[in-house]
Amino acid sequence: MKITFIGAGSIGSLFGGLLKKSGVDVLLIGRKDHVKSIMKNGLSISGLEEFNVRVNASSNPLDAKGSDVIVITTKAYDTKNALAELLPILDEEVNVMSLQNGAGNLEEISRFLKKQKIIGAVTSMGAFLESPGIIKYMGKGTTIIGPLADENIIAKDLVKIFKNAGIDTKYTNNIEREIWTKVIINSAINPLASILNSENGILLEGNLLEIVREITEEGSVILEKNGIDIPEDIFEKTVTVIINTSKNINSTLSDLRKGNKTEIDFISGKIVELGDKIGIPAPYNLALLDMIKYKKKELMQKSP
Repeated sequence: MKITFIGAGSIGSLFGGLLKKSGVDVLLIGRKDHVKSIMKNGLSISGLEEFNVRVNASSNPLDAKGSDVIVITTKAYDTKNALAELLPILDEEVNVMSLQNGAGNLEEISRFLKKQKIIGAVTSMGAFLESPGIIKYMGKGTTIIGPLADENIIAKDLVKIFKNAGIDTKYTNNIEREIWTKVIINSAINPLASILNSENGILLEGNLLEIVREITEEGSVILEKNGIDIPEDIFEKTVTVIINTSKNINSTLSDLRKGNKTEIDFISGKIVELGDKIGIPAPYNLALLDMIKYKKKELMQKSP
């Protein structure tokens, strides 16, 4: 099976590197400087695992032609553009899997592809791009994969392939539930740790942990009222993720530090949006959403 990662930054490169190391045919599509370094020196993974692997890389999305599975690892706000670029090679054979943060990605992909060919995935693994061609593997966690439609049989094959690469992976028949569960977890970690300008582990402090609890409860109530079943132990799951990624700089904070656009509209923003639809306020998520947007605006004004 040939697997191509689109938008291969930290997470895409980490997964691609682990899969390639186990013998899978992998192609990474990423930024030119990252691709150039990988083609010259190989992909280096440091941190929880230390290895260098030779893997094919390109900055041209159309080089994904002939892939069995295309994994989208772009930012949520880039999903539409990524699919539009891939449109010429999206034939009846290829499957597309979203391995991204936030909600709404599968819906965007379904505008370009039949539901039977769409797969969703979430992960609590943590990594960041240290420099072009070098990924820091910061947090281990579980990856969950599931099809958007029951007719898809590739999802189960991917679970086996990921497991064989040493990635803790599970299969689900309800990927929507898993995506929203992760959205709630991210809504309680990313903006709060970003406002504090700290690694995720700071949220284990007593008072902050109580705020984390309130955020997860707020999201759960809104999702349940929208007919989406969220695990009763969502707070405990969130704490587990914080512990496992305690030394990690989350993606929202990483984006802020780099001066990049964040995915907050697809995390806290989506919870606020769902709450508005049914008339349930989301004060915690709204406050965090506004603070991250203010922080981003403030950093932009300070930049030369």
